Amino acid sequence: MSTPPTARPHDGSSISVWASIALVLLVFLAYVPGFATVPPLDRDEPRYTQATKQMVETGDYVQIRFQDAPRNKKPIGIHWLQAAAVWASGDGNEAPLWVYRMPSIIGAISAVLLSVWMARAFLPLGGALIVGGLLGATVIVGVEARLAKTDAVLLATVVLMQGALARVWLREAKGWAAPIAFWVGLALGVLVKGPIAPMVAVLSVLVLSWRSGWSLVPRLRPLVGVLILALICLPWFVAIWRATDGAFFANALGRDFLGKAATGQEGHWAPPLTHAALFFVVAWPLAPFFVAAARGFFSERSAALLFAAAWAIPSWIVFEITPTKLPHYTLPLLPAIALAVVAVLGSAEPPRFLRRLASFALIATPLGLVLVALAAPAYIASAVGLPINVTGILFSWVTPIAVVAIGLGVVAGMSLWRGRAALSLPVVGAGIASAAVAQALAWGLIVPNIAPLWVSPTIVRTADAVSPCPDPRIASVGGFNEPSLIFLAGTDTALTGPEEAVALAEKECVVIVSRERTVAGVRAAAEAAGVTLRQPATVTGFNISKGDPVRLTFFVKEAP
Repeated sequence: MSTPPTARPHDGSSISVWASIALVLLVFLAYVPGFATVPPLDRDEPRYTQATKQMVETGDYVQIRFQDAPRNKKPIGIHWLQAAAVWASGDGNEAPLWVYRMPSIIGAISAVLLSVWMARAFLPLGGALIVGGLLGATVIVGVEARLAKTDAVLLATVVLMQGALARVWLREAKGWAAPIAFWVGLALGVLVKGPIAPMVAVLSVLVLSWRSGWSLVPRLRPLVGVLILALICLPWFVAIWRATDGAFFANALGRDFLGKAATGQEGHWAPPLTHAALFFVVAWPLAPFFVAAARGFFSERSAALLFAAAWAIPSWIVFEITPTKLPHYTLPLLPAIALAVVAVLGSAEPPRFLRRLASFALIATPLGLVLVALAAPAYIASAVGLPINVTGILFSWVTPIAVVAIGLGVVAGMSLWRGRAALSLPVVGAGIASAAVAQALAWGLIVPNIAPLWVSPTIVRTADAVSPCPDPRIASVGGFNEPSLIFLAGTDTALTGPEEAVALAEKECVVIVSRERTVAGVRAAAEAAGVTLRQPATVTGFNISKGDPVRLTFFVKEAP
């Protein structure tokens, strides 16, 4: 039985601490573009925000509901954080979307800072800052930082938990601070997203104990840990059990969690190794450095690499064998991969073949991402039959910023190709900057301006414009029932059929919004009821959730 090495040797980096701090700050600034301008992204984000909005409206902070239906899928943690942000804003249920997103951007920033702290258990400050920079610049972290969901906050809780575990395992922790931090991180992770944090913790502790001795478990103070878990999690668990008569746990564990583990839920089935393939897309710019470090994973024997392997490998296997797969599932494992990459590349430079592969990826990925981002508006416009303004795209701010992002990728790739150290400023610094600039471009300038994507905001604006009364109720007919419409139009938005929509229009100020396939049905229902409707507007767009164009006709009751 061996004990873990504790030395912090070096990181092989020629980047100064100040330059590394600048890279981390660049990552933070890259989260801002698009944060307040991108409308709600269907479907998960507005499901969370609408449930929180209803908590604010009703004052019920125990049950989670989407309109009249219970939403028994995830624990309460993210809703409490979002509700706290709404309260702090002072806007109540009129708070804009960006307020609900505040916990996510704070969670992402916290995860980056905690990753630096976690890596300091193994690496000098320069190397630890590179770990934080690589993690923070990854595509999937940038996505989750901008969406009002659980995953950025979950990432922060997992990194807190694992950073504390590292110190207990290395026997660096004195007293109770690290064990308490471990259990607090675990408990918060449970309250945010249920079983993911416990899975990572249990598998990590099992592997580390198997390799370095079972004394790790008592050093984590499990009795105190159970008390911390109970104090943080049990009050809401008891409250939701009583409020739903146990239905929350039957649905959250029986249908949601076990359903994803047994079948490809909601059409998200994918074969094993899907996450491995997705890694090279969602984890850029970390992925090219992972390629460069690949040989070192088999020859390196450092404590950092062993800890990273215990963290990432067993949980990654679980995600691969689980039928339901989405790109963000492996997000809690990326800090471990960043730690392993920096530890390996800090000890030895990659062989020529891997260096060339990584160089190619550093150049090709930003080029591909920018080209896809530039092509997306044209593709979506053509799908819904709208004209494509190519000149506007080419000569706006988009092109010069795209050139900067691609140019930084070329600098990183060519510097590595020509023999610069993998963790030198021209390589890792330019790689991180390339990713930050490209994502800021995509989220700040391109995505918000793909007008056909934002069907729900267009519906709300058009309804306000055509209605004879302020703040009209919307009745959606024919199947456009995206959660973003409920969040933007109001909890009382009706998702209904032609007859019911016409009946509502008779009694109150309602704008009927009908998909093309039910327009004739709305007209027939109005004629049968003796209601005169006018058609003041038609809207076309692209439903990103289903990947198809939509055409929506607006009906308003004719004034007598």
